[in-house]
Amino acid sequence: MGADEHERLDAAVKALPIGAFLTDLHTRAFLVVNDRAADLVGVPAQQLLGRDAISLIHRDEQSAAVRAYDALASRAIDGYQVRRRIVMPDSSERVLFVTGRRVDGPGGPYGLWIVTSDVQAQTFDATDVPPPDFVLALTDHDWQLQYVNIDADLLGIPGETLESRPLLGFVHPSVATEFLEAASRAVAEQMAVTFETRLRAAQGWAARYVLLVPMCHHTPPRLGVVITDTPLGGADADRGLEPHMRHSAVEARARQALRALPRLAEMPGAVGLSVRQVEIVSRLIDGEHVDQIAKSLYLSASTVRNHLTAIYRKFGVHSQAELLAALLRASQDDH
Repeated sequence: MGADEHERLDAAVKALPIGAFLTDLHTRAFLVVNDRAADLVGVPAQQLLGRDAISLIHRDEQSAAVRAYDALASRAIDGYQVRRRIVMPDSSERVLFVTGRRVDGPGGPYGLWIVTSDVQAQTFDATDVPPPDFVLALTDHDWQLQYVNIDADLLGIPGETLESRPLLGFVHPSVATEFLEAASRAVAEQMAVTFETRLRAAQGWAARYVLLVPMCHHTPPRLGVVITDTPLGGADADRGLEPHMRHSAVEARARQALRALPRLAEMPGAVGLSVRQVEIVSRLIDGEHVDQIAKSLYLSASTVRNHLTAIYRKFGVHSQAELLAALLRASQDDH
């Protein structure tokens, strides 16, 4: 890495409003660490530089971490999300939520790593960012679509018409093998993987990012699916690190919403929900109140209440308590 490139990337990582570091994807050595990330692992940033990033991870998870790292370096995937046990300097352990992204640059491929105490912390404050456009979907164990939000605009087909269609049917034949390999990796390692692929769109085929999340431990598992538009015209460092970080935040936010889909898939009327409404239901399940939901989703409280009114109508209930009771029954029926 040249001096100018290092200076630019150093400034970019340290300016990120969240714990982050940059590594060399070939050597796994820390190149840049910001103070937020250093605080989370309990080691001063300067002392981490040049150290193998895998050395921070608990030995029981190091082999899996190396495999995931190598998949990123070899371009088998473009990113992943996983929880890792980190060994602190006093030998205690801390579980961190880690998102890794590959970023290409003149000095070689880099790993951009976002580290937080939990997945919710990765949805950083980005009030200046337009509402994300993404698709939320859940498959059955045969990887046929069981639930898709109604405003699945990126697929060019209304969500309510997609039920029971095979997920692979939306993938361009030229990349079907790579799609299945990425899905198999997600299942084998029980981690969420991100990769760029080509999917059906309103006008033919289009480049999309897909996040696949195993939703259970069965073989094969149900898959949670997040589809987003490509955040960049190419994943290179010259375009800056912030778009990668923002896209990771969108995926983390969408992954939170995925947790509601197994319950929603069992409820009549659920296919009529928009992405925003799924997010609201997911946060209700997590115990958030209206004001908390509004803050989390950068909405007004009145907008959240309007969405809730529409949700109640679709499910034939009249209150949050009735909705949560119905979701609980759906969860019990699913088991």
